[in-house]
Amino acid sequence: MENKLSERKRNPHQSIRAYCLWCMGGSPQLVRECEDSDCSLYELRGPKTEESQRTCIRAIRRHCLACTVGDRQAIRDCKEKECVIRRFRFGVHPKTMQKRRKRRLEKSHLMLPGL
Repeated sequence: MENKLSERKRNPHQSIRAYCLWCMGGSPQLVRECEDSDCSLYELRGPKTEESQRTCIRAIRRHCLACTVGDRQAIRDCKEKECVIRRFRFGVHPKTMQKRRKRRLEKSHLMLPGL
């Protein structure tokens, strides 16, 4: 793969770019010339523009839904370790997912009025 960043260090836009390079056999020229406008990542394949991180993550989620033919359980169970956009398949940044899990697992104390 041409992008030398480790998978964990890539932001969503870099992951999309890496995926497009993989799809086109590693050729940046073919990525630029890509004509698949039906692809959910098509608009985000080039150099980073003003799109927010959220836009990129939502595009990845749409792409994963298309890949699994709309099967949300298949997205959760995805075993495709080689896919560079896999980290963002839930439509949420992985750090956000970790924070949510941590909050859910923490003990919550019941606060009663007057105590």
